[in-house]
Amino acid sequence: MSRYFSIKTISKIILFSIAIIILNMILFKTYSAISDMSGIFEGFEEKRQSIDKDAFDDNDFSYDFKESFFANRGTSYAVLEASTLRVLGGENIDKKMEMASTTKIMTALVVLENSNLDKEFKIPKEAVGIEGSSIYLNENQIWTIRDLLYGLMLRSGNDSAMALAIATAGSCDRFVEMMNEKAEELNLKNTHFENPHGLHSDTHYTSAYDLAVISSYAMRNDEFVKIVSSKSYVAEANQTRERQYFLNKNKLLSSYDGANGIKTGYTTDSGRCLVSSALKNNMQVVCVVLNCYDMWNACSHYMDKAFDEYQPVEMGKKGDILATLDINDKEYSLALQSNFVLPLKEGDNIECEGFFDIDESLEVPVEKGSVVGKINFYNDNRLLFGVNIVNIEEINDTGVLRKLKNLTGNWNASFIDGEIKQIFGINGGSIQKRCG
Repeated sequence: MSRYFSIKTISKIILFSIAIIILNMILFKTYSAISDMSGIFEGFEEKRQSIDKDAFDDNDFSYDFKESFFANRGTSYAVLEASTLRVLGGENIDKKMEMASTTKIMTALVVLENSNLDKEFKIPKEAVGIEGSSIYLNENQIWTIRDLLYGLMLRSGNDSAMALAIATAGSCDRFVEMMNEKAEELNLKNTHFENPHGLHSDTHYTSAYDLAVISSYAMRNDEFVKIVSSKSYVAEANQTRERQYFLNKNKLLSSYDGANGIKTGYTTDSGRCLVSSALKNNMQVVCVVLNCYDMWNACSHYMDKAFDEYQPVEMGKKGDILATLDINDKEYSLALQSNFVLPLKEGDNIECEGFFDIDESLEVPVEKGSVVGKINFYNDNRLLFGVNIVNIEEINDTGVLRKLKNLTGNWNASFIDGEIKQIFGINGGSIQKRCG
């Protein structure tokens, strides 16, 4: 073989080498472009996660970008005046919806009614590592029920919900039964609980109206109001854990005049949920929005509308006689236990049916001035308000109590040009009242 290559051969080698270099350059640029695109998508994903966590700051569940931003599952809202439960506004108020962490309003209510807030509780393993939002409980830590409630309502701790359920009822299953018993006690028709924290379950749901009733009832509890109106809380350290700081996720506490609660919620199945409340002009309003992307502005708008349109109007004073009944040839008068205020708007004309709810535990003699029960007024088959009633005369006849249980009434009221006209009647007897 010749020791030297021909010029033709050398030319082919050079051309082949150049081709290899060009091919390598093309492949390198292609790889770089793909890497750059991957970096773009990674950056977008990081930015999207950041946006989601800011927008959906109640991180109960793993985020699904498509579901959380583009799903259309319908929205509902309800606005109620808390003391009377009168509906001041709403849409799809009875539609069954998922409610995410707003579930914890009922959780807190059941705990408050059945637990000692100063009780210390050792965290069981069942309450550790619950998915979603957390206050990062560890097994065998010692917490008070009060501290756990603040962790529940300010930071939406799912682990706190589980710990409170076990501390209150001995087991999560029994606690959920207590939640559903409370829903039945409140006469809620479109609510069922499967857990104390609000993570997805096909049989865990409520309606905007039902949730507003739960919230209104809870807002009558001073300790509940103290918790949900707090912008921050410190759970002091003990021998088992360090001091912990909780900041409330409810932005309206800092941005809405008179705001005093209540709770945020979000899962990909529920969408964004918010239960807000505010006290203005001696009127406590509760607003619920379910699956509403712009929940902060929505609640602010609906509460503004309620405060603009309605005003609290005194319908009766403590001691006002509702009616005087002739039973067994003796007269018995029923009166208001306290002042009665109802939210009204100009032009209101209300017609209601009244049903007496007499205390079943009453025994004769019933001393005069005793609370014998209440009368509940319904409009369109929905409870509008209820007022406690007292007896003016002593009751010595059990037949009188039986008769009271079967009484019904009718109540009509109008609010025109700032003037109240109302008529209340029982069994054909009535008295007419006029208030300015």
